Amino acid sequence: MPEPLRRHPDVSPLYADLAGLPPALISVGTEDPLLDDSLFLHARWLGGGSEAQLALWPGGAHGFTAFPIPLAERANARIAEFLANA
Repeated sequence: MPEPLRRHPDVSPLYADLAGLPPALISVGTEDPLLDDSLFLHARWLGGGSEAQLALWPGGAHGFTAFPIPLAERANARIAEFLANA
């Protein structure tokens, strides 16, 4: 994908206007290749004036919440709690 398209707000929320969005939970494992992007997105969400929680899961790989492991159970419980309170 050409560089200008990678930075287009319709392609990447990292470059979008995030003002006025609802609360968010950014949940990411420390072994996820998208960890840096997730941290940046969390900071941008806050910078847009919206509430954002960051849940970092030590040792979690990309997609770890889909696996039958204790770490995923804890992360999914946190996600469910967030959604129940939203």
